[in-house]
Amino acid sequence: MTEGRTAERGSTRADIRRPAQKRSKARFEAILDGAERLLEKVPTAALSIHAIAAEVGISPPSIYHFFPEPQLVFSALAERYLTRFEQSVLADPPTEVESWQDLQTRQFRSAQRWFNAHPAARQVLLGGPAWSPDIGIQDHDSNYVTAGRMLELLDALFVLPEIPDLRDRLVEVIVISDAIWSLSVHRHGQITDAMEEQARRARIAYSRTFLPEYLTRRAPVDAAE
Repeated sequence: MTEGRTAERGSTRADIRRPAQKRSKARFEAILDGAERLLEKVPTAALSIHAIAAEVGISPPSIYHFFPEPQLVFSALAERYLTRFEQSVLADPPTEVESWQDLQTRQFRSAQRWFNAHPAARQVLLGGPAWSPDIGIQDHDSNYVTAGRMLELLDALFVLPEIPDLRDRLVEVIVISDAIWSLSVHRHGQITDAMEEQARRARIAYSRTFLPEYLTRRAPVDAAE
């Protein structure tokens, strides 16, 4: 896990001036809301402090007070989107599955739908111009959380053999998928079904290097009692 690391160069989340008072917190969130609205309509290259200020209706210095550099706005948005992703996509996992391949496919297609419904998140998280080393660190940290949830559900549904560093292997599956999804966003502006199918094949092929082809399904708890 990369938690605690910081980017080697440039600004990091530590440089964001996070407010403590209620009124300042509301302004801080309003700035991010305005940036998000703009990213729903324009590319990241068009997002500037002055553009955000005009969208929110405040002065540019008010934004610089919280975000001394424009890139920090993207870092704060990445933090917001990763939290939302973990709370939405990971909160309602599929259960009616018969194989780990089906489980994995359903999980990632749920994530695909989430990203396609949130264009601003796609721009910030999937390797667009807004991407930075700090956002990469946040993304890797979130991947570790996601892999942990995937492992918990996999173990709850199937009888797992001893597999060394299984959580790390699942992180690698996520990274493989993200790479293909990023390419899809670059080419098409979203994660197309065709590119998701390519990602699915890559995920399954890599997963077969450490997971058996067949895993025994655990009996439902009420049936076992």
